[in-house]
Amino acid sequence: MRLESDMPTEKDVKMISQKSYHGHRKRLRDRFGKSGFQGFHDYEILELILMYAIPRKDTKPIAKQLLKKLGTITAVLDADFDELQEIEGIGLDAARFIKIMREVIAIYFRSAAVRRKTFLQLDELVNYLRATIGGKSNEVLHVLYLNSKNELISAEDLGEGTVTEAAAFPRRVVESALRYKATAVILAHNHPGGLAEPSVNDDAITKTISDALKTVEIDLQEHMIISDDGYYSYRKTGFFD
Repeated sequence: MRLESDMPTEKDVKMISQKSYHGHRKRLRDRFGKSGFQGFHDYEILELILMYAIPRKDTKPIAKQLLKKLGTITAVLDADFDELQEIEGIGLDAARFIKIMREVIAIYFRSAAVRRKTFLQLDELVNYLRATIGGKSNEVLHVLYLNSKNELISAEDLGEGTVTEAAAFPRRVVESALRYKATAVILAHNHPGGLAEPSVNDDAITKTISDALKTVEIDLQEHMIISDDGYYSYRKTGFFD
């Protein structure tokens, strides 16, 4: 027979729960420390990330709700502040932390590309562009400047437009290419929520910028469109032939 005094109090239950919770957090951190994200479920990756933004709360249910609503880790990182804060437990600070993670990834890929200097394969260029402009909610015109050895000198977002039209200015592209002493240029822009297919306006912008660059003997080497479902290469379709 168990005496009433032997029954766990609410305080005891809370302490046991906290010990279990903190032990789980430590185990998750230790797993990552030993082998990175190898063997992690997607929700565990988000759970670990959120631990650093929400230090005093169980982040597993929050991580699972993020995936339930948005589908993938990529979609979570690409989501805007309002979408993220629709999830219970995600406040402004946590939403900012997720967006900081997304921007750090973009900076990493951009810096790595400049350090490596060349894109050896088309897939490398596509992965770079997905990391830098793929998750933007508006269309962004991204420009890469190359030297005579086809090495990357610099890259920048030259303009952000509406969701349907990139702010592309031929004069600015030419001026920047001359400033970097580039001999070739690669253009790219994203189609948020759309297909990786060029519009009539995309074709017109591509030709206008190509013609403008030719006047200063700079080659427009490629124009790529990045979307959620794929990419489109003007070079592969023979547009520049």
